[in-house]
Amino acid sequence: MKDFTRRPGRRAAAAAGAATTVVLLAGCADELPTPVADDPFTGPALTAAQQTRVVEEVAASLDQASENEQPKRLRPRVEGPAFEVRRSQIRVAEERGDDSLVTNIPTDLEAMILPTTESWPRVSFTITQPTENLEVPRLVAYQQDSARDNYKLWSWVQLIPGTTLPNFADPEAIGSDAVAPDDESLVVTPSTALARYADLVAEGPDDAEHADAFELPGESQDLVKRVQADARNVRGAEAFQEADGEYRLTFASRDDQVVAVRTSDGGAVVMGVLDGNIRVTVEEDGEIGPLTETQKALIGDEDNTDELYVEYTDQVALYVPPQGSDEPIRPLGYSHVSTDAATSIPGDRNTDRESNDDGSDG
Repeated sequence: MKDFTRRPGRRAAAAAGAATTVVLLAGCADELPTPVADDPFTGPALTAAQQTRVVEEVAASLDQASENEQPKRLRPRVEGPAFEVRRSQIRVAEERGDDSLVTNIPTDLEAMILPTTESWPRVSFTITQPTENLEVPRLVAYQQDSARDNYKLWSWVQLIPGTTLPNFADPEAIGSDAVAPDDESLVVTPSTALARYADLVAEGPDDAEHADAFELPGESQDLVKRVQADARNVRGAEAFQEADGEYRLTFASRDDQVVAVRTSDGGAVVMGVLDGNIRVTVEEDGEIGPLTETQKALIGDEDNTDELYVEYTDQVALYVPPQGSDEPIRPLGYSHVSTDAATSIPGDRNTDRESNDDGSDG
């Protein structure tokens, strides 16, 4: 088990071979020889050297897009929720004239989790080392959609301080198997785990139906604590109460955007995305302005009204134990980023996607 309260050294990994099939044909022989196949290859489908190159090339793409304030430059090497979040961060940085809110994803690695999948899409994971200013390590997922495509940054989360990651297969010789979103070898499928976590984020530990299935960190902040604390702070403000304010929130998972990798105990580390939004209203002759610098940048020059609407694209990582285990599901990390904001509440919201499940108002 790896405890990120300590700073470990950098891990090396070795390259792995590929499966081969040898077929010999004899032009003059009376009988054709029987084709002989090597033993099936069970090692990683991506070498450590290749993974290192992927990390460096993706980092260069991120830097170019940020430096030129052109999110379209992300397209060749970034996709999925990572693209949505990074695009928004670049937009906010341009509006503010300050890139301090753009997430740093280090290229110095603590570990690699290499895939064994021989089909596509393929997903690899890395764990970064803490940065010089002691930012917590990131768990980062890269996905290759087909044999002709580059690996692209798909998602990242900041690991919760003090969290302990489960063990994975040795990447130097074995690699780790992918786990399907509907895999039933776990206490719940990866998709179900994310849907129930979305409900826990929205409802809080006291009201969520499946709260007992999760073990939240004791001292450190996870996404549940973050979202619930933000709601309490606004609802508890005297001015907000005097203005007859209402603060509502919804979070829901995307069934079609889930990646997972097998752990050595038969469980899985699951990464996915939650759509979230808050809807804030005050009395008709009142005003509610943006609550954060990011929201202010997203709204721009719009005048304040009696409504505030904010959307989030939240990347999350969970540990889901194997079926039959008494262990709880544990949040491992998250990224909580506003990706849109407005001064009126729309009828169609990001949580209305058909693939969302178990999202609820809180």
